[in-house]
Amino acid sequence: MRAQSGNPARLGAALLLLGSAGALAAQEGGHEAGGDTEHHRFGIAGFIGSTRVGSENEFTIGIEGGIRLNSNWSIGAVVERAERELHSTLFLAGVGWHPTGTDLRLQVGLGRKDPAGTTETVLRTAVAYDLEAASGWFLKPYLAIDFINNEDNEGVFGVYIGKGF
Repeated sequence: MRAQSGNPARLGAALLLLGSAGALAAQEGGHEAGGDTEHHRFGIAGFIGSTRVGSENEFTIGIEGGIRLNSNWSIGAVVERAERELHSTLFLAGVGWHPTGTDLRLQVGLGRKDPAGTTETVLRTAVAYDLEAASGWFLKPYLAIDFINNEDNEGVFGVYIGKGF
């Protein structure tokens, strides 16, 4: 399945969702100025997993940093590196929605990747679940689909291991 060339509807939806998250954070910012009592406000995590490219799974590592704006919204940034023939690095910023303040996270992000010396626009949709461990450590199973401009879509799956503070 190939992504639509220059699909402005997808880009518009992603930008609208990012803008909505910022507006909600501004409205609720005073509510949790000191951070969530149930969740850590900041987090950083390492990723280990795989990117499905065509019929091949490519080893992928990455790092994610994020901020929990309130019980329902978070923002973050990701850098991933897939070990392909010429390697591919992805830089992505996104927003996460936590339905009813749970540890389930639905995400959308927009970014750029550079496989084989080219540059491609990526729209990522993802689902993750934060599993809290001792002293703020967490494990987060992760599943995403990358919609890549003028290329085949790619699946990404793996786990984040990180620390909240």
